[in-house]
Amino acid sequence: MDKRRIFGVLALAVITAVTAGVASPKMAAQRQEAAEYQALLEAAPVAQVEGETLSPNGQFQVRTAGKSEMYVSGYVVPEFLQIVDTETGELLWQDQGALWQSARWSPANNLVAIAYGGRTWTQVKVISTACWISWDFTLPDGSPIPEYEFLPEDWGTWPDMDTLLLTVGRGGDAGEPHTYRCTVRMNQDGTLSGSALEQTTEVLSEDYDFDHDGMPETTELVTVLTPETDYYPAWYILQVIRQDGVELWSAGAHPSHAGWTSVFACKIDGEDYLLQYEPEMYQGWAEYAYELWAFDGNGQAYTSDNRSVTFDINFGREEHQFDPEAIAGFFWELRGLLQDSILLASTENGEFQTGIPGLELQNYIFSDLLSLDSLEAMEASVRQQEAELDEQTVWSAPPEGGGLADAMASLPPRYREVLLLKYYNGYSAREIAGFLSATPDAVTQTLHRARKKLAEILDERGETP
Repeated sequence: MDKRRIFGVLALAVITAVTAGVASPKMAAQRQEAAEYQALLEAAPVAQVEGETLSPNGQFQVRTAGKSEMYVSGYVVPEFLQIVDTETGELLWQDQGALWQSARWSPANNLVAIAYGGRTWTQVKVISTACWISWDFTLPDGSPIPEYEFLPEDWGTWPDMDTLLLTVGRGGDAGEPHTYRCTVRMNQDGTLSGSALEQTTEVLSEDYDFDHDGMPETTELVTVLTPETDYYPAWYILQVIRQDGVELWSAGAHPSHAGWTSVFACKIDGEDYLLQYEPEMYQGWAEYAYELWAFDGNGQAYTSDNRSVTFDINFGREEHQFDPEAIAGFFWELRGLLQDSILLASTENGEFQTGIPGLELQNYIFSDLLSLDSLEAMEASVRQQEAELDEQTVWSAPPEGGGLADAMASLPPRYREVLLLKYYNGYSAREIAGFLSATPDAVTQTLHRARKKLAEILDERGETP
C-alpha cells in the first residue's frame, strides 16, 4: 500500500475516534435529559378544568382529554379541551388544551364561558350549546386581553342567561381589575356575536334594610361605559344586594328620554322603603307616577303605596285635561313620602344625580311644588302656572296655517328649529343641546330669543296667539 494512503487511513481513524469520544458524552447527556423530561411528563398531573365543569342541568360537562408533550409549571398541558354529553358521552365541542382553563355556565344552560391561557396570556370565549359555535371576547376597543394580564379566581358571573360579567386583572403586576358587561346573542343567520362594555361599581350605602329582616343590604350603583362617547356613561344600574350576596332587586336608568327614572330610599315609620318616581311627559302630555315598595321574608317585592296623575299642557287642543286639584294632591302625597329620603339615582331630564335629599330633585315641570309646605299653597301655585302655560299655547303645537304659520316661517331656521323641538316635540334643553351639538345654556338662550322674536313679528302684524 502507498505510504501516503496508509497515512491518510491512519489520520481518518484518529479523527473518527476523537469525534466519537467527543460526541458520545453529548449524546448521552441529551438522552438523559429526554429521559428526565419523559419522567416529568409521566409523573406530572394533566391540567384540569376549574370552576363549573357541569352545566346547571347536568347535561353537559367541560373536561380535558389526552396529554401533550408540553410540561409547564408543574403541569402537563392537555391535548384537548372538550364539552361532552354526560349521558351519551358524545363529543359536542373541542379545542386545543391550555395550561389553565376555567368554565362558568349561564343559568339557562344555553351558554358557557371558558377562560384559558398560558404563562403570559389569557383568552375567553363563550360557546352556545344550541349550535356549538363560539364568540371570542375582546376589550371594548376590539383588542385582545394584553399579555401578563390575568383573571382573578372569581373571574366571571352570569346575572342573566345572556349577560356575562367578566373581570380582567388581579391587581398589582397582574393588571388593574376591570369589569366588562358582555352581552352574547344568537343571530338570525346562525352566528354568535357579542359586545363588551366596561362598568364600574360604587357602594352607595350599607345601611338600608329594605326587606325588614334586621340585616341591612348593600345598595350599589353600576355605571356602564361606552368607548363610542369617550367612555361617557351609557346607562346605570341600581341594585340591592343581600348579605349572602344574592341580588334582591335591580333596575336600569338611562340618560336618554325613554330611560329617565328616579329611585329613592325612604324612611317610613322607621322602616326603609324604595320609591320609584317617573314624571313622564311627551309632546305636552304627562303622566306622573310613583310606587313605594319593600320586600317580604322571601325576597318578593310588595307595593306599599302607588299613585299617578295625568294632565296635558296643550291648552289649545281638544279633550284638554288639566286638574289643578288632582296635580296638587299628587305632589302633596309625594312630598310626604320624600320628606325623609335620599335620592339613590336619577336620570331625569338627561341629568344624572345621586345622594341628595329627595325633595331637592326639581328639574321637571311642577317639581317646585315639593318645596311648598301646604296643600293649599301647592294648588294655588298650580293654578298660577296653569294661567302662565295657557298664555303659551302658541308654542304647544306646530303652526299649520294663518298668521302664526307665516310668523314661524319668517323666523331664522335656528329659532324655528328650537321652538318646534321644545314646544311641540317636548324635548328638554339638554336633549335639544345633544341634537344640535350645543350646550343646554346656549339652547335656553336661543329659546328666549326665538320667543321674543316671534312675539315681535306677531305684534308688528297686529296678531295675537
